[in-house]
Formats: sequence, structure tokens, C-alpha cells
Amino acid sequence: MIKKRILSLWILVGWLLSVGAGMQAYAFQTAGGTVVQSQSLAENGFLAQAPPFRVYISPSPQYYNKYPDGRTEEDYMRQIAEQMVLYLEEYGIDSVVAPASKDVPQKEWGTILQQRAKEASSADCDLYLSLHSNASREQPAGQNQGAYIYYQTHMPMSRYWAQIVQKNYIYPDSDRIKLANNQSFTEMNTPDMPALLVQTAFHDNANDADWLVNNKKRIAANLSYSIAEYRKQYYGVPIREITDPDLMVPFPVR
Repeated sequence: MIKKRILSLWILVGWLLSVGAGMQAYAFQTAGGTVVQSQSLAENGFLAQAPPFRVYISPSPQYYNKYPDGRTEEDYMRQIAEQMVLYLEEYGIDSVVAPASKDVPQKEWGTILQQRAKEASSADCDLYLSLHSNASREQPAGQNQGAYIYYQTHMPMSRYWAQIVQKNYIYPDSDRIKLANNQSFTEMNTPDMPALLVQTAFHDNANDADWLVNNKKRIAANLSYSIAEYRKQYYGVPIREITDPDLMVPFPVR
């Protein structure tokens, strides 16, 4: 991970140099309202050859969260993760999916999630993606809709990746796709690489749950594309075309 941290520092240096030189390729809004403009490492001459790129995918272990059809959050998030493996492979991106933790007591989840972060680090992963669906905390339940993209506040690259996901995500109402942060989440404060926790939709809302269940493949394709776009913008690696006809699903890129 030392090499990855050095590479991240080079990326930040590249952004500062590109802003100072007046070069513009990509623009992102920071938490403080500042617009950061950047070119990829390759365009700035910092990277002669793209390094291997690997993503750790952590499906929710929450087997007690039921969907209207009786399946669980863990069931559907793992299905999306397994589909993502296929799409990421098409893009030339390696992936590691967290092992199943079905029926592990909730009191042990913190330990499990910490172990997943360690596994991501040991596997030399560049990104950490946690997949969840949401539920309303307040009563009556089932009234909320939308997607929330949580990002690390201590690692700037997390927010920039989150903005890419927010821009591209295919939830039907783009106004309901929100960025958020909560550093009390284990999967936000433990990974030592840029990390997101994506709440894909509200499973306790009938319309959201129905949309998610019927769009699992498109969600997997879309999230994978955003990872490929992140790699393109910050490492200068072109996004490959999907060649497997079984994986060709339409989704808009905003």
C-alpha cells in the first residue's frame, strides 16, 4: 500500500500543477465549494504505464433486511457484486468480492467489516466499494426513496469517485441521488484506500425495491462503468468497450 499512497500523492500534485497551469480536463466540486480541475496522470507525464488496478467489493452482510419478495439485502447486494466482477473484467479491472458471511450475528459485523478492509489492503486494492440498500429510520417506514453515496472525508479521492458515481448512477430520479458521509461507519473509517458505501435504493419502499430487483444487472454495469471512468480520469486508462453480448445492457451516462 506504500506504493499506492505515493501514487495518490502524485495524483494530488498533478491536480495542483494542472490548476496552476490553467489546464482543464475534469472539474469537481469540493466540500468547501472549490472547483478542482485536473488532467490524468498520463496526460501530465507522471505515469508512463498504467499499474494493475483492483477493486474490493463488500456486499452487505445484513441478512435480516427483507425485501417484499422475501429475499434479503445480503442476497441482492451479493448478486450485484457477482455481476460487477464480470463487468470489471471486461474493463480490464481486477476485483475481489468479500466472502459470504450469512447468518453471522450482528454483534460480530464490526469485526467482519474490519477484516474485509484488511483483506482489501492485503490484496493491494485501489478502491473499496461497499454495497447496501437502505431503510427508513423514522416511522412510518417505507416512505423514503433514493440513493445515498457515502464517501470517506479523510481521503479526497473518495469524494471525487463519489461524484462520478452520483453523476452516472441510474436511479430513476437523479435529484434523489445524494452524496453523504458518516465516518462512524466501519467501512468509511477503516479502509486505507478510497472507499464508498453506496445505498443503492430503499428496500423498505415498494417502488424502490421493485426497481432494484428488476435492475440488478444494470446497476452492476453502471457502478462498474463509474469505476472504469474513475480509472480513466485519474490514471489515463481508456474505457474498454463491452464485448460480451450477455453483458450489453443499456444505461444512460449523464
